[in-house]
Amino acid sequence: MRTKWGDREGRRRDILSAGRDRLSRFGYADLTMREVAQAAKISLGTVYTYFPSKEALFAACYAQRLDELMAAVAPACESETDPEELFVTIATEYLDVYRVFGREVNIWSIVADRSARDAEGADELRAAAERVFVTIGGAMARLNAERPGGLADADLALALPLLWSNVTGLADQFTGVRQHLHTYTWDQMVRFTARALIRGLSLTEAISTAGEA
Repeated sequence: MRTKWGDREGRRRDILSAGRDRLSRFGYADLTMREVAQAAKISLGTVYTYFPSKEALFAACYAQRLDELMAAVAPACESETDPEELFVTIATEYLDVYRVFGREVNIWSIVADRSARDAEGADELRAAAERVFVTIGGAMARLNAERPGGLADADLALALPLLWSNVTGLADQFTGVRQHLHTYTWDQMVRFTARALIRGLSLTEAISTAGEA
């Protein structure tokens, strides 16, 4: 159904929908504001009143997708008691996000890179990324508290970037040519990675950094 004149939120949704469709089919390099306008059935000038640049549109599309990711993983983050299943859920939900958006901008860099904070749309995108990390970090803290002899706070803080580096590494492996270097399935690799991480994080003596200066 065509968005009614004056419905700014509806018009914004139309633009984001068109932008995400082109991103998923053609990638960021071939994303143009003119083609987004045509797909959304509005004028190019109208698109620019909502998003001043291609970068700003990409950031808004990515932020919207990250909010969907958070909604998808939140139930498991709140209640899952098996660390392996939690990791598998997060990594599998992120796979499609990475396929479209992650190759352009890794969300960890959005949070950490101060220079990116001045870019158009960076605030909205960074806020969405931080919501994802707060949700996942809360799940990790909950599981750690439930386990006898859990990680010290300093080590727990390191566990989130460790987890995310493995999530993005798996996604990169299975969305590029390197997936053809082996015959393992996504399920085999993601579950093996989860079990390896769980065993590694249980080695509280050898890997502890809590006492380091």
